[in-house]
Amino acid sequence: MLFIPAFMIFILRVAQLHVGIRTSYSSWQTFTTYAARFETIQTTGWYLLSAYLYSEIYIWSQSKGADMNRIKISPKRDIPVLNERPIYLTCFLFFLALVQSVVHLYGDYDRIDMPSKKTKSTSVGQQAQNIVPPSIQMQSKLPRLLAQSVIRAGVMTLVSPIIYSFTVRSFAWSFTRFFARVFWSLPKSGALPAIGPFHWSVLTRTFSSGILLVMLWEVSNALFSAYVAQEPLKNERPITYESKDPNGSLLTGLKGIKLQTRVRFCK
Repeated sequence: MLFIPAFMIFILRVAQLHVGIRTSYSSWQTFTTYAARFETIQTTGWYLLSAYLYSEIYIWSQSKGADMNRIKISPKRDIPVLNERPIYLTCFLFFLALVQSVVHLYGDYDRIDMPSKKTKSTSVGQQAQNIVPPSIQMQSKLPRLLAQSVIRAGVMTLVSPIIYSFTVRSFAWSFTRFFARVFWSLPKSGALPAIGPFHWSVLTRTFSSGILLVMLWEVSNALFSAYVAQEPLKNERPITYESKDPNGSLLTGLKGIKLQTRVRFCK
Protein backbone atom coordinates (compact mmCIF):
# COMPACT_ATOMS: atom_id res chain seq x y z
CA MET A 1 0.00 0.00 0.00
CA LEU A 2 2.93 2.35 0.60
CA PHE A 3 3.85 1.97 -3.05
CA ILE A 4 0.74 4.01 -3.96
CA PRO A 5 2.04 7.32 -2.44
CA ALA A 6 5.42 6.64 -4.07
CA PHE A 7 3.72 5.91 -7.40
CA MET A 8 2.20 9.42 -7.29
CA ILE A 9 5.73 10.84 -7.41
CA PHE A 10 6.62 8.63 -10.38
CA ILE A 11 3.58 9.97 -12.26
CA LEU A 12 4.67 13.53 -11.46
CA ARG A 13 8.21 12.88 -12.65
CA VAL A 14 7.09 11.29 -15.92
CA ALA A 15 4.76 14.22 -16.61
CA GLN A 16 7.34 16.94 -15.98
CA LEU A 17 10.81 15.52 -16.63
CA HIS A 18 13.20 17.53 -18.78
CA VAL A 19 16.81 17.06 -19.80
CA GLY A 20 19.53 19.51 -18.79
CA ILE A 21 19.69 22.61 -16.65
CA ARG A 22 17.13 25.38 -17.13
CA THR A 23 18.86 28.73 -17.65
CA SER A 24 17.66 32.28 -17.09
CA TYR A 25 19.07 35.78 -16.74
CA SER A 26 18.21 36.12 -13.04
CA SER A 27 16.48 34.39 -10.14
CA TRP A 28 13.53 36.75 -10.57
CA GLN A 29 13.10 35.68 -14.18
CA THR A 30 13.21 32.04 -13.12
CA PHE A 31 10.48 32.73 -10.54
CA THR A 32 8.22 34.67 -12.91
CA THR A 33 8.69 32.10 -15.67
CA TYR A 34 7.94 28.94 -13.72
CA ALA A 35 5.92 29.98 -10.63
CA ALA A 36 2.71 30.70 -12.56
CA ARG A 37 2.87 27.59 -14.74
CA PHE A 38 0.56 24.61 -14.48
CA GLU A 39 3.56 22.48 -13.46
CA THR A 40 3.68 24.29 -10.12
CA ILE A 41 0.04 23.47 -9.37
CA GLN A 42 0.52 19.92 -10.61
CA THR A 43 3.56 19.37 -8.39
CA THR A 44 1.75 20.64 -5.30
CA GLY A 45 -1.35 18.60 -6.11
CA TRP A 46 0.50 15.30 -6.50
CA TYR A 47 2.43 15.81 -3.27
CA LEU A 48 -0.76 16.67 -1.37
CA LEU A 49 -2.50 13.58 -2.76
CA SER A 50 0.51 11.43 -1.87
CA ALA A 51 0.53 12.85 1.68
CA TYR A 52 -3.21 12.20 2.09
CA LEU A 53 -2.96 8.58 0.98
CA TYR A 54 0.04 8.08 3.24
CA SER A 55 -1.86 9.57 6.20
CA GLU A 56 -4.79 7.20 5.64
CA ILE A 57 -2.45 4.21 5.49
CA TYR A 58 -0.57 5.38 8.58
CA ILE A 59 -3.73 6.00 10.64
CA TRP A 60 -5.27 2.71 9.52
CA SER A 61 -2.16 0.77 10.57
CA GLN A 62 -2.00 2.18 14.11
CA SER A 63 -3.03 0.12 17.13
CA LYS A 64 -6.00 0.98 19.33
CA GLY A 65 -3.66 2.15 22.08
CA ALA A 66 -2.30 4.88 19.82
CA ASP A 67 -5.67 6.72 20.01
CA MET A 68 -5.54 7.63 16.33
CA ASN A 69 -9.06 6.57 15.35
CA ARG A 70 -11.05 9.38 13.76
CA ILE A 71 -14.00 8.60 16.05
CA LYS A 72 -13.57 7.71 19.72
CA ILE A 73 -15.93 7.06 22.62
CA SER A 74 -16.13 9.90 25.13
CA PRO A 75 -15.34 8.51 28.61
CA LYS A 76 -17.62 11.08 30.29
CA ARG A 77 -20.82 10.66 28.27
CA ASP A 78 -20.13 7.31 26.54
CA ILE A 79 -21.00 8.66 23.08
CA PRO A 80 -18.94 8.82 19.85
CA VAL A 81 -17.01 12.05 19.41
CA LEU A 82 -14.56 13.34 16.83
CA ASN A 83 -10.88 12.73 17.56
CA GLU A 84 -8.61 15.67 16.68
CA ARG A 85 -5.36 13.70 16.73
CA PRO A 86 -5.67 12.15 13.25
CA ILE A 87 -6.93 15.50 11.93
CA TYR A 88 -3.76 17.19 13.10
CA LEU A 89 -1.58 14.38 11.73
CA THR A 90 -3.16 14.75 8.29
CA CYS A 91 -2.72 18.54 8.36
CA PHE A 92 0.91 18.10 9.44
CA LEU A 93 1.58 15.85 6.45
CA PHE A 94 -0.14 18.39 4.20
CA PHE A 95 2.21 21.10 5.52
CA LEU A 96 5.11 18.76 4.82
CA ALA A 97 3.82 18.19 1.28
CA LEU A 98 3.78 21.96 0.65
CA VAL A 99 7.36 22.25 1.88
CA GLN A 100 8.41 19.29 -0.27
CA SER A 101 6.76 20.90 -3.30
CA VAL A 102 8.84 24.05 -2.79
CA VAL A 103 12.00 21.96 -2.41
CA HIS A 104 11.07 19.97 -5.52
CA LEU A 105 10.58 23.09 -7.64
CA TYR A 106 13.51 25.04 -6.21
CA GLY A 107 15.88 22.09 -6.58
CA ASP A 108 14.52 21.29 -10.06
CA TYR A 109 13.92 17.62 -9.23
CA ASP A 110 12.36 17.18 -12.67
CA ARG A 111 15.76 17.58 -14.34
CA ILE A 112 17.40 14.45 -15.74
CA ASP A 113 21.17 14.68 -16.05
CA MET A 114 22.20 12.60 -19.06
CA PRO A 115 25.98 12.73 -19.66
CA SER A 116 26.90 14.15 -23.04
CA LYS A 117 30.18 12.20 -23.24
CA LYS A 118 30.15 8.89 -25.00
CA THR A 119 31.17 6.15 -22.61
CA LYS A 120 33.87 3.69 -23.58
CA SER A 121 33.94 0.03 -22.72
CA THR A 122 37.14 -1.92 -22.16
CA SER A 123 35.85 -4.75 -24.33
CA VAL A 124 32.72 -5.81 -26.15
CA GLY A 125 30.01 -6.91 -23.77
CA GLN A 126 31.74 -5.41 -20.72
CA GLN A 127 30.06 -2.61 -18.79
CA ALA A 128 31.45 0.85 -19.32
CA GLN A 129 33.93 1.88 -16.65
CA ASN A 130 32.46 5.30 -15.96
CA ILE A 131 28.84 4.16 -15.65
CA VAL A 132 27.71 4.14 -12.01
CA PRO A 133 24.88 1.61 -11.45
CA PRO A 134 21.75 3.01 -9.78
CA SER A 135 22.26 0.74 -6.74
CA ILE A 136 25.70 2.27 -6.10
CA GLN A 137 24.30 5.77 -6.60
CA MET A 138 21.58 5.11 -4.02
CA GLN A 139 24.05 3.75 -1.47
CA SER A 140 26.00 7.00 -1.63
CA LYS A 141 22.87 9.18 -1.51
CA LEU A 142 20.99 7.44 1.33
CA PRO A 143 22.83 9.11 4.26
CA ARG A 144 22.22 12.57 2.79
CA LEU A 145 18.57 11.79 2.04
CA LEU A 146 18.05 10.50 5.58
CA ALA A 147 19.64 13.62 7.08
CA GLN A 148 17.44 15.87 4.93
CA SER A 149 14.33 13.91 5.96
CA VAL A 150 15.15 14.20 9.68
CA ILE A 151 15.83 17.95 9.46
CA ARG A 152 12.74 18.69 7.38
CA ALA A 153 10.43 16.62 9.58
CA GLY A 154 12.00 18.01 12.77
CA VAL A 155 11.52 21.64 11.75
CA MET A 156 7.93 21.04 10.69
CA THR A 157 7.21 19.17 13.94
CA LEU A 158 8.17 22.32 15.85
CA VAL A 159 6.35 24.90 13.70
CA SER A 160 3.27 22.92 12.61
CA PRO A 161 1.38 23.31 15.95
CA ILE A 162 1.64 27.10 15.55
CA ILE A 163 0.59 27.05 11.89
CA TYR A 164 -2.24 24.62 12.60
CA SER A 165 -3.63 26.58 15.57
CA PHE A 166 -3.69 29.97 13.83
CA THR A 167 -4.70 28.94 10.30
CA VAL A 168 -6.53 25.71 9.52
CA ARG A 169 -7.60 24.20 12.84
CA SER A 170 -11.19 25.45 12.78
CA PHE A 171 -11.66 24.63 9.10
CA ALA A 172 -10.10 21.15 9.39
CA TRP A 173 -12.32 20.34 12.39
CA SER A 174 -15.52 21.53 10.69
CA PHE A 175 -14.65 19.86 7.37
CA THR A 176 -13.90 16.50 9.00
CA ARG A 177 -16.98 16.70 11.21
CA PHE A 178 -19.20 17.42 8.21
CA PHE A 179 -18.22 14.13 6.53
CA ALA A 180 -18.04 12.18 9.79
CA ARG A 181 -21.70 12.93 10.53
CA VAL A 182 -22.63 11.02 7.38
CA PHE A 183 -21.41 7.77 8.96
CA TRP A 184 -21.65 8.40 12.71
CA SER A 185 -24.21 9.96 15.03
CA LEU A 186 -22.21 12.78 16.58
CA PRO A 187 -23.35 15.35 19.15
CA LYS A 188 -25.00 18.47 17.77
CA SER A 189 -22.40 20.68 19.39
CA GLY A 190 -19.43 21.06 17.06
CA ALA A 191 -17.25 23.22 19.28
CA LEU A 192 -13.49 22.79 19.07
CA PRO A 193 -11.76 21.12 22.02
CA ALA A 194 -10.31 23.63 24.47
CA ILE A 195 -6.86 22.02 24.31
CA GLY A 196 -5.13 21.23 21.02
CA PRO A 197 -3.91 17.71 20.17
CA PHE A 198 -0.28 18.55 20.92
CA HIS A 199 0.53 15.81 23.39
CA TRP A 200 4.13 14.59 23.30
CA SER A 201 2.97 11.22 21.91
CA VAL A 202 1.26 12.99 18.98
CA LEU A 203 4.35 15.10 18.26
CA THR A 204 6.49 11.96 18.35
CA ARG A 205 4.21 10.26 15.85
CA THR A 206 4.17 13.28 13.55
CA PHE A 207 7.97 13.43 13.66
CA SER A 208 8.45 9.73 12.88
CA SER A 209 5.75 9.65 10.20
CA GLY A 210 7.18 12.82 8.66
CA ILE A 211 10.64 11.28 8.41
CA LEU A 212 9.23 8.19 6.70
CA LEU A 213 7.13 10.22 4.26
CA VAL A 214 9.93 12.61 3.25
CA MET A 215 12.27 9.63 2.91
CA LEU A 216 9.69 7.94 0.68
CA TRP A 217 9.51 11.03 -1.53
CA GLU A 218 13.26 11.59 -1.69
CA VAL A 219 14.11 7.95 -2.43
CA SER A 220 11.42 7.80 -5.12
CA ASN A 221 12.82 10.91 -6.79
CA ALA A 222 16.40 9.68 -6.54
CA LEU A 223 15.55 6.24 -7.94
CA PHE A 224 13.63 7.73 -10.85
CA SER A 225 16.47 10.12 -11.73
CA ALA A 226 19.09 7.37 -11.47
CA TYR A 227 17.29 4.82 -13.64
CA VAL A 228 15.97 7.22 -16.29
CA ALA A 229 19.47 8.69 -16.82
CA GLN A 230 20.98 5.28 -17.61
CA GLU A 231 22.38 4.72 -21.09
CA PRO A 232 19.99 3.16 -23.65
CA LEU A 233 21.64 -0.27 -23.59
CA LYS A 234 20.30 -3.76 -24.06
CA ASN A 235 22.56 -6.56 -22.86
CA GLU A 236 25.25 -3.86 -22.45
CA ARG A 237 25.01 -2.97 -26.14
CA PRO A 238 23.28 -0.02 -27.90
CA ILE A 239 19.55 -0.55 -28.36
CA THR A 240 19.99 -0.40 -32.14
CA TYR A 241 22.62 -3.18 -32.14
CA GLU A 242 20.15 -6.00 -32.91
CA SER A 243 18.08 -3.91 -35.30
CA LYS A 244 18.01 -4.94 -38.97
CA ASP A 245 18.27 -1.26 -39.90
CA PRO A 246 20.37 0.48 -37.19
CA ASN A 247 20.59 3.74 -39.09
CA GLY A 248 16.84 3.84 -39.64
CA SER A 249 16.21 3.17 -35.93
CA LEU A 250 18.64 5.94 -35.06
CA LEU A 251 16.89 8.43 -37.34
CA THR A 252 13.51 7.43 -35.91
CA GLY A 253 14.79 8.08 -32.40
CA LEU A 254 16.27 11.44 -33.35
CA LYS A 255 12.89 12.48 -34.77
CA GLY A 256 11.13 11.61 -31.51
CA ILE A 257 8.76 14.16 -30.03
CA LYS A 258 10.12 13.89 -26.48
CA LEU A 259 13.47 15.54 -25.81
CA GLN A 260 14.74 12.71 -23.61
CA THR A 261 14.19 10.25 -26.47
CA ARG A 262 16.29 12.36 -28.84
CA VAL A 263 18.99 12.78 -26.20
CA ARG A 264 19.20 9.01 -25.67
CA PHE A 265 19.74 8.37 -29.36
CA CYS A 266 22.29 11.18 -29.59
CA LYS A 267 24.32 9.40 -26.95
